Parts: sequence; C-alpha cells; structure tokens
Amino acid sequence: MTIKEMAALTGVSADTLRYYERIGVIPAVTRTIHGVRDYNEVDLEWIQSILRLKASGMTLEMIIEYVRLANQGDSTIEARKILLEEEQERITAKIEELQGRLTTINYKIDEYYDELLPKTTAMIKKMNHEVENDTEI
Repeated sequence: MTIKEMAALTGVSADTLRYYERIGVIPAVTRTIHGVRDYNEVDLEWIQSILRLKASGMTLEMIIEYVRLANQGDSTIEARKILLEEEQERITAKIEELQGRLTTINYKIDEYYDELLPKTTAMIKKMNHEVENDTEI
C-alpha cells in the first residue's frame, strides 16, 4: 500500500511516517522498483505497535532503542523487557507525583474558606499596606 493509504489507515501523516522511518522508529519500508514506499501488513503491525508504545508515554528515543533491539533478534528479549519496565517505573513515579499534587489541591479546596482564603486576604492586606507605606516615604 502507498504511504497515503498507510497514513489514512493509521492516522499518522505521510510526513511523520517518512520521519519515523528516517530516524529508525519504524524499520525501513520496502520500495517498488521506482523507489516508492510499498507498505505491507508487517509494516502496519510495526506502526500500530509504535503508536501503542508512544501512547504509553515512551519517548521516540526509547522506541528507537526498542526497535533496534528487536531487529537484533531473540537475544534482546530481556533487554526489551527491561526498557518497558523502566518506562513502567517512570510512569508509576509520575502517578505518585500527580497523586501528591491532587492531595494538596484537594486539601486546599476542602479548607478554602477556613484556611486559604483568610491567608490570601491577609497577605494582600499586608502587601497593600507595605505599598502604601512605601509611597509615603
């Protein structure tokens, strides 16, 4: 299938498909005798796999490394798994960080009238008082 057909099928632009091939995110696509890319089912499977890895949050650099290892064969199975586990750890840490932020904002909302609003009002009054004092000098 042509690059235009592959782009329509995957939702990835033709420019992005060319870029992915150039930087090694997807393996080299076979070409016709006229040099036109000729995508097949295996290419489609690669692109779909890459899109899933990308959707998981993996960087293009990590995906390139995964593809490079995959192209080396079964001897890299464990290394590929380790890459995925490292991404899992990064995502888990990010979730924990976001959960901490959510806990903080939930507390601020729950205590808004009793704590945050009075503190904010007091700081504004102090700031305005300092500004008034500065202008009198």
